[in-house]
Amino acid sequence: MKVGVLQFFGWADRKIPLESIFERAIERFEIMDDTGYDAVWLAEHHFSSFSVCPSVHMMATMAAAQTERLRIGTAVSLAPFYHPLRLAEEVALLDVLSGGRVNWGAGRAFIRAARTVSRTKSCITVDWRKRTSVFEGWTLTSTSPGGISKKSSTTG
Repeated sequence: MKVGVLQFFGWADRKIPLESIFERAIERFEIMDDTGYDAVWLAEHHFSSFSVCPSVHMMATMAAAQTERLRIGTAVSLAPFYHPLRLAEEVALLDVLSGGRVNWGAGRAFIRAARTVSRTKSCITVDWRKRTSVFEGWTLTSTSPGGISKKSSTTG
C-alpha cells in the first residue's frame, strides 16, 4: 500500500498571515518526506479562501526543492486555464527539476471543458523520444530553437 496526503491550503478565517499557510505546508512536506509517506497531492483553487494555492506547479517546485524522495502530485492542473503546450512544458520542467517525482493529474475545474482536458492530455502524453509531434497546427520539436513553431498555412 502507498500512502499520500491531499494538501489543501485553507485560509477560511483569515486570522493568520497568508505566508504561514505556505510555511506550514512546506513543513508538512518535509515531515512526510522524513517519515516515509509516498506522495503529497497539491490542490489548486482560485479566488477562494477554501484553499489559497493558485498554482500547483509553483508549489510543487517548492515541495521538490525541500524534499528528496516524496512524489509530488497535482490535484489538479486546471487544464482550461492553460494553453496545452504551456501546461505540457510546465509539467515536464517540474518533472525534471524534481528528479522524476511528478504524479500529474489534470481536471476541468468547475468549467464544462471536457474537450480542453482531452486536448491537454493528448498533448502532454506525446512520446518525446520521437523528437517531433504536431498538435493542432503547432509543431513541437526538442531540437529546434525555441522548441515550438506554428505551421504555415501552406504546409498543412
